[in-house]
Amino acid sequence: MKILLINPSFNRYAGIKGHGGLSAPLNLACLAAYLREHRPETEINILDAEAFGFSYDETLQKVINVNPGLLGITTTTPSFDVITELIGKIHGALPLLPIVLGGPHATGSPEESALIDGVTAVVRGEGEITFLEIYDAIKENRSLDGIAGTCYKRGNSIEFTEKRVQIKDLDSLPLPARDLLPMHLYYSPPTKSISEDMSANIISSRGCPFHCTYCLSDMMWDRKYRHRSPENVIKEMEHLISVYGIREFNFNDDLFTADKKRLIKFCEIIIEKKLNISWVCMSRADYIQPEVLQLMKKAGCGKVAMGLESGSQKVLKAMNKRLDLSISAEAVREIKKAGIKVGLAFVIGHVGETEDTIKETIKLAKKCNPDTVAFFQASPYPGTEFYRMVKEAGYLRPNLKWVDFAIVSDKISTVNLPGLPAEKIHWWVKKAYRSFYLSPRYIFSRLKDIRSIHDIKNLFGGAEIFLKIIARRSARYELCTCKQERLQPKKRTSDRFCLSGCCFT
Repeated sequence: MKILLINPSFNRYAGIKGHGGLSAPLNLACLAAYLREHRPETEINILDAEAFGFSYDETLQKVINVNPGLLGITTTTPSFDVITELIGKIHGALPLLPIVLGGPHATGSPEESALIDGVTAVVRGEGEITFLEIYDAIKENRSLDGIAGTCYKRGNSIEFTEKRVQIKDLDSLPLPARDLLPMHLYYSPPTKSISEDMSANIISSRGCPFHCTYCLSDMMWDRKYRHRSPENVIKEMEHLISVYGIREFNFNDDLFTADKKRLIKFCEIIIEKKLNISWVCMSRADYIQPEVLQLMKKAGCGKVAMGLESGSQKVLKAMNKRLDLSISAEAVREIKKAGIKVGLAFVIGHVGETEDTIKETIKLAKKCNPDTVAFFQASPYPGTEFYRMVKEAGYLRPNLKWVDFAIVSDKISTVNLPGLPAEKIHWWVKKAYRSFYLSPRYIFSRLKDIRSIHDIKNLFGGAEIFLKIIARRSARYELCTCKQERLQPKKRTSDRFCLSGCCFT
């Protein structure tokens, strides 16, 4: 029985380019490798429809051509409307084909996912063992009863099985089946590209030791942090070097620097093996240590990304982001001092946010003066504590579509906060980008740092993304010049007027 795993198209229909780049769907590659190792007689394929930009009909035709006995689809919240449409087309053409959903949205909203016509089961959380057992049950025409980590329809009701016990030893897993992916199509976004070399994303751990309200990590990995050994990670890197010519690595771990001993060992092995590589990773301001930074730089670290999230300690507390803001700017200085670039991320529109706290965030971003910064629109993904908070408080904007939940988007926010409506949050996100990237200090510092053609390419690539983010549409709400009310398009004209009638623009 053939298995086909799909990463659905999203940008083709949503029109959201986000921060550029195109990453390999490593969750599907890990799943395929595990299935191939344990059921070697089974033919397994991955269809990255997003990478090829396939339409619904093109994706359907590929499914028909493969003729699988089991179809797996990975899900995210912003893409779920697109996924629902795709499932409808596939189920209409192949009504007997079992369809299994997995990934963040299916885990965070399993009941709704299972209710979609044509869906056989939903995998909650870690998928390797659960999907394998679903495959065996379907192949042997058995019930899904007793398969931990699932959710499925039984008549008119939804059945939930017990939680799946997670895999303790991640080194026991095979390397991702990248041979099933179009590796030539993937590339890093300008914000995470640090060389002219071919790049690849890589995952060396699952979960995070922290529990921020907005993060999907808690939900997906059950508040547990597990990591692969340095030797196992470098084995994968050497494979990518020898087979695909990869020399730049983008670590997708939530917190790559979580274990100091592992990080030091990782760097020491790279230095000992004299691997000529560069890499980007994510850390926290309270995990930055000068002596380790020097070692990271020597081992090829070219950029460290950190989520400071807010310039307000009050908002950080509401996020359960246990971070002392007093060390943030110093952490950035230490990273730069080590000769490593810095990327910062902030979230605008979380519960507790006000216009004053947003101003504090912009002020902190400018004070830190990173190489790149992202201001994400706070998005309460189903299954997170943030989602529970806004739903119980009645802050969710009515008539939402799943595409509205994209954290980088031309849509207004998904939440209406007290004194901070959805359209005002969106306005402030664009204001933050303009205020930071158009400041003379930032422009001068970036021009001064140009050292190569690659730096120039990244500068233009980043500028293109910036322009897309701040672009205004005539049919979208904006703040009027009095900054007290929102603007609304006037019917049949391009003029705008303030809802209170106090001014025009």
